[in-house]
This record gives sequence, C-alpha cells and structure tokens, in this order.
Amino acid sequence: MKVAGLVLAGGQASRMQGRDKAFLDINGTSCLALVFSRLRQACSAVAISANGDAARFAAWECPVLPDRLHDMGPLAGLLSGLEWAEAEGYDALISVPVDTPFIPRGLVAALLPAPSYACWSDRPHPLVAAWPVSCRPVLADQLGRASGAARKEQTRVRTLARAIGARAIDFAALSDHDPFMNINTPEDLLLAQNHTPCELPAQVDKDAGHV
Repeated sequence: MKVAGLVLAGGQASRMQGRDKAFLDINGTSCLALVFSRLRQACSAVAISANGDAARFAAWECPVLPDRLHDMGPLAGLLSGLEWAEAEGYDALISVPVDTPFIPRGLVAALLPAPSYACWSDRPHPLVAAWPVSCRPVLADQLGRASGAARKEQTRVRTLARAIGARAIDFAALSDHDPFMNINTPEDLLLAQNHTPCELPAQVDKDAGHV
C-alpha cells in the first residue's frame, strides 16, 4: 500500500491574531517542522495544504496545494490533498493539522488501514486521520452540496468520516496527556511550549520554516 501524508496548514488562525501557525515556535522548532518530520518518517511523500505564497514553504521541497474551493474549511484542503494523492498513485492519505505538533510515533501504522481517525479517551480528532484515496468522489459530492441550510453539515469533517465508515482509533493508552493537543490561541501556544511530549521525531530540521 502506498501512503502519502498531508499537513493541513490552510487555516486563517483568527484566534492567533493572524499569525501563521505553521511557523509558531515550539522550543526552537516550528509546528510545521514537527508535523512534517513525523509524517515523513512513515509516508512515501508529504504535501502541504496551504493558501497564499507557496514560497514560504520552499525549505520543505514538497508540493504545496492551494484550495480549489473557498470557504469550505479544512475539507477543501483535504480535497486538494486527495486529488494530488490520486494523481500520484497513492492508496491512502494521512492528514494532520499543522497546529497539532505532538503527534506520536506510530501514528500512521495505527491509523491504517483507512478509513480511520484518531481520538484520545472520549475526545475525537477527526482531522488526524487516514483517508482512502478512493473517497475523493464522496468528498467532492459532499462539498458540492454545501449550500444554504445544508452548508454547515456538509462542511463538517465528521460528516465525511461517517459517510465512509471511518473507525475511531483510541490513543489513550499512549499517554496521560492528549498527544493531539492543538494550538488555537496564544494561551495554547504557551502550554505547548511548556509541554514535554512522550515522543518527538528523532530528527527534526530546526532551521526549516523559521522566519
């Protein structure tokens, strides 16, 4: 099975005063470097889902995929990722938000076979997930129906997960702390900077991605 990774870095970061979450500093390493390094250990290729100037990701020497659809939330980025993975001949796509810097070693193996998503105890993390590339038409159809009163439901990640029968994979046995903590606010960033994850990637390019 050929597996690709996708770092979802297309959010607007409104609660971070517009700061680019990809380059938030976690003890000398960017969020993007942490997530990218972990995915690169287990995936044949990794792409970044992001809008704006792709040159800011040049250090990672990987595809940067802009959203084709707008105002659709993270599912627009996932759709672009699935289109890329399908064109490149991959069977499954592992997605991880860029603001989830402490994903554990073994994540990809635990999530396969797709479809599945991570949870910790009773807390679901539907964007930390394994998607079969074959679900691209399902997602495209779902977003094609995202209008009017149906918009909110059709742009939910959980709607797609339910539609394709994704399994919940519980990582509670790994750690006393949620390894999928994400950074939404300056307060979250402070917590992350004081957080000692049980397993960080063995090698991280600490210079890549700093501005």
